[in-house]
Amino acid sequence: MTEETVRFGLLCSMFQAMLRDRTAGKKRKRLRTFLDRVYTGREYFSAVRLILPGLDRERGTYGLKESALANALVDALGISKDSDDARRLINWRKGGARSGANAGNFALVAAEVLQRRQGLASGGMTIKELNDALDRLASSENRGDKAAILSDLIKKTNALEMKWILMIILKDLKLGISEKSIFHEFHPDAEDLFNVTCDLKLVCDKLKDPTQRHKRQDIDVGKAVRPQLAMRVSNASTAWKKLQGKNVVVECKFDGDRIQIHKNGGEIHFYSRNFLDHTEYSHGMSGVILKNILVERCILDGEMLVWDTSAQRFAEFGSNQEIAKAAREGLESDRQLCYVAFDILYAGDTSVIHQSLTERQSLLQRVVKPLKGHLEILVPNGGINDVCAPGEPCWSIIAHSVDDVEKFFKETVERRDEGVVLKDLGSKWEPGDRSGKWLKLKPDYIHAGADLDALIIGGYFGSGRHGGEVAQFLLGLAERSDSGYPKRFVSFCRVGTGLSDEELDALISKLKPYFRKNEHPKKVPRFYEVTNNSKERPDVWIDSPDKSVILSITSDIRTIKSEVFAAPYSLRFPRIQRVRYDKPWHECLDVQSFVDLVHASNGNTQRRIDDGGLQTNNSMRTKTTKKKDKGSVSVVPAHFVQTDISSVKEETFIFANMMFYFINTPPLHSVEYFHKLVAENGGTFSMNLNDSVTHCIAAERKGIKYQAAMRHGDIIHYSWILDCCAQKRLLHLQPKYFLFLTESSKSKFQEEIDPSSDYYYLDLDIMDIKQIFNNMTGAENVQITEYYKKYCPWDTMRLFHGCCIYFCETANNRNVDSKVISELSVRRMRLEASMHGGEVCGSLSHATHLVAYSTSESYNFDEIYQSFPPAQRRFLHGKKLHIITHLWLEDSIQKGKRLPEDEYNLKPDTLEAINTDSEEGKQDHETHVTTSETEKQKFAEAVDISGKRKRGRPLGSINRKGRPGLKPVQRTRTRTGNRAVKLNQDEPVGDSSDEHGRGASESSEPSCQEVNEDKNDKDQGTHRAGPSEACGHLTEVNEEQDLRRDKVDEEPLDVHAIKDMKEGTSEKLEQMVDPLQAMLLDMIPTLSQKKVETSTSVPECEKPQPDPGATQVKKKVSYKDVAGELLKDW
Repeated sequence: MTEETVRFGLLCSMFQAMLRDRTAGKKRKRLRTFLDRVYTGREYFSAVRLILPGLDRERGTYGLKESALANALVDALGISKDSDDARRLINWRKGGARSGANAGNFALVAAEVLQRRQGLASGGMTIKELNDALDRLASSENRGDKAAILSDLIKKTNALEMKWILMIILKDLKLGISEKSIFHEFHPDAEDLFNVTCDLKLVCDKLKDPTQRHKRQDIDVGKAVRPQLAMRVSNASTAWKKLQGKNVVVECKFDGDRIQIHKNGGEIHFYSRNFLDHTEYSHGMSGVILKNILVERCILDGEMLVWDTSAQRFAEFGSNQEIAKAAREGLESDRQLCYVAFDILYAGDTSVIHQSLTERQSLLQRVVKPLKGHLEILVPNGGINDVCAPGEPCWSIIAHSVDDVEKFFKETVERRDEGVVLKDLGSKWEPGDRSGKWLKLKPDYIHAGADLDALIIGGYFGSGRHGGEVAQFLLGLAERSDSGYPKRFVSFCRVGTGLSDEELDALISKLKPYFRKNEHPKKVPRFYEVTNNSKERPDVWIDSPDKSVILSITSDIRTIKSEVFAAPYSLRFPRIQRVRYDKPWHECLDVQSFVDLVHASNGNTQRRIDDGGLQTNNSMRTKTTKKKDKGSVSVVPAHFVQTDISSVKEETFIFANMMFYFINTPPLHSVEYFHKLVAENGGTFSMNLNDSVTHCIAAERKGIKYQAAMRHGDIIHYSWILDCCAQKRLLHLQPKYFLFLTESSKSKFQEEIDPSSDYYYLDLDIMDIKQIFNNMTGAENVQITEYYKKYCPWDTMRLFHGCCIYFCETANNRNVDSKVISELSVRRMRLEASMHGGEVCGSLSHATHLVAYSTSESYNFDEIYQSFPPAQRRFLHGKKLHIITHLWLEDSIQKGKRLPEDEYNLKPDTLEAINTDSEEGKQDHETHVTTSETEKQKFAEAVDISGKRKRGRPLGSINRKGRPGLKPVQRTRTRTGNRAVKLNQDEPVGDSSDEHGRGASESSEPSCQEVNEDKNDKDQGTHRAGPSEACGHLTEVNEEQDLRRDKVDEEPLDVHAIKDMKEGTSEKLEQMVDPLQAMLLDMIPTLSQKKVETSTSVPECEKPQPDPGATQVKKKVSYKDVAGELLKDW
């Protein structure tokens, strides 16, 4: 298979598998399998250039980093820049609820956006098609063309493939395997060949067979070579030991661009250490190179710098591109490009990298003719050393001892150079080598920079594993204030290295509550002075300086004039030494002290160097650093360093025989302050928690140290110490001073204090009461409240918290279009209810709100009621259930607050008037409450059907208790007077209750109880009745049935028919032919009910069938006999 047939999806599958593999061996094996079994055509370059995109020089640069690529993707997708997806792409570094777990990884954030717009199936794009598209992307110059190419790629790929394409464009695949390992798996000689050619295509074309070794190729003019690199060492002694016994040259390490100059006749190339050809140097340097290099073909290794003709010295780093641009445009300037060559690799037609450094330096002097301020050579016995003024230090020396190295290093530091490089004069030049033949020593490696204490004023979101969280900090220096604490802080530098992951997490956790997002058009906090430069602008501000933390930072000794930050000077390569939790915010370094330090040290922040050691400059010492002896290195952690109390004098002995351990302290006081306060009053302190500690002191209940101290004993608030010192006596420990009491202490003092640590015999003041309340443990629901405060910071996100909403579609959505609209609207409202903190339920049993939706916005409560099964209708009577229109939900969301339900209520007043809580019904049944005569009179008037009443109109005054699941349409026997109908002769006549405690007011039902085979149904008490039954939704019948019903006592009954009805016959009254059956159903409603608790009807096949062989004998019985038979089970 070749590039024209191999699909890019197969390469993506290999990438995904390599991400899952834990070891490099498995990753290499997958690469070997792909090359052997998939890429059988051995045209490897098309695939390898995608695996190692950073080494591909055949294709130009894309001009697309993350920010530009985000904007191009927005255009390619055709989405608005104000849309959520566009903001996620543009603000891919930022964390938060909307950013998701992939914040900080642009490719993954883009894949999340794309997967909602692309299918899951691969588009079938081949590797050749992808390479052609990437070639067009690299050659296109305007943003519109790039967006069009990306749009075409999106159409032909899925989200997974597009994710890897974006990572290829960014030239960072994050496969967890090194470039060296990939080369080694491809071919044993691949790395060596690439080091001397820097040509990935050449490597792939020449080394197709891994079993066939390749003769080592030498360097050639016109092909970039990987530079030899220097190993880092910490001090001069270590460097000298590594090169002991060898001839050593020590050279100044210039601070410029490492450049290889290739001259091939009239053709000049300027290759950087990343083997990029910097053609911008051609205008300023090509003429100089052609005239002053005396051979036709040559490769020089050196440094491109800027020479200041007015000051007659090399300018500071950072102006190379500016001067090159000025030379290209023909602008006159006091500064010019200057190339310092320190090695030669090729001369004439011969490579000289196999010769010793001594031989190469001699050849360099013969090949290159120096031109002051334009072209120099760096050799110990000539070259640039010859132009040094008398008394000035040299740029290169032959070292004979470690003292020579230290002396030369001191001179370079005072000259504000980058450092020194030590080289073995007998060594060969090895491409890409860092084995130790060259060693570099820089001032910042030995902490020559002063430790400066600066305050965190802002933060920047990180990328990769720190994505979505603050990983870098903007530091500020204080402006001096005559009135005490500083009121403004000036931006100073940006720092992000020096802390471990654990230390960074701890610092972020402390500061996170005070982060404030820096969003347009919000202004910068008034106490910060900034330049608003794009490189300075943080993602978050610290809300208030007094909530921040001081960082002790170190850096390269050289300061630079600041254009990015508001301070006059800034630092190069700052790093965090430690976090100063012990220092209050107002004790950070101020601007004037820092400026004085820079001026006193000639533009450096270095410590004074004496005899090779680095010490603090006594003439101008920062406020926050202490003088250290030569070579002293603290091995004790900062929080264990003992406070110096040698100058403290004892004033009282109120803390005699007490040892204090301070867990944490308030922001206004440092731990050193409390240590000195204890020492002044006769006490002692410990830096760690041990058995000798008698009093644990804290300012707040949090932190690992606090948790450990809780196991040790009681914890006291720091205010107790301040009060004791203020009153010059040892105060009794009252409740307001305790942060924590152990159980043993509570039991010891149980006769003195109550469970809330309140003393029985001491009076309380306001502070005591407040402290007692603060010490009380919150209820469990407090955790829920805190959860919503944390994860639902906006009130609108918990708008319907506590609401359990059931959605119902009304029956008037009959046509297809209305039904579709209704389903979509209900689905949307379900999501909105959940999004705003509500709970969507599928049953009425736990619902607090029933929201009805109608496309026509016309509602009929009876239709809503009839849409529910009989067994569920009882829930509609609940007093706590709001039956409302969907407009309540819509209006509440629109106005951002939960509106009262009364304006949207659909439940009739009469429905709630007859509603009785099930617990009240149970209590009535158990205590046999007798209904008053007034209630009996009202009930009799309500059930009297002799008057005329419209069909289905509810009786508002009825207050009957029905059993669950009763049929909604029932009849009530006509009676005269206010007494209930007697069912047997033993029933008492009058107003007194029967033996079951039923009053006459309840006699609209028979006094007998219902037959129920399930005993649990009785234990649940009396349930709510259905509205049609309770409100008197009676169906009128013809006059003939009324006349026949009056003669019911004289009519015979069909016993089997009654049994059928008793067993669950559920026919409606209107369909019953026998009026006697209708009358019985009215008198004994349970005859129409199933003896099960479920709401589903019993299938016909499960109903008990009569025996076909049995002869049915009709028996004439009176109504009293039937009633007696029915009551025998009760």
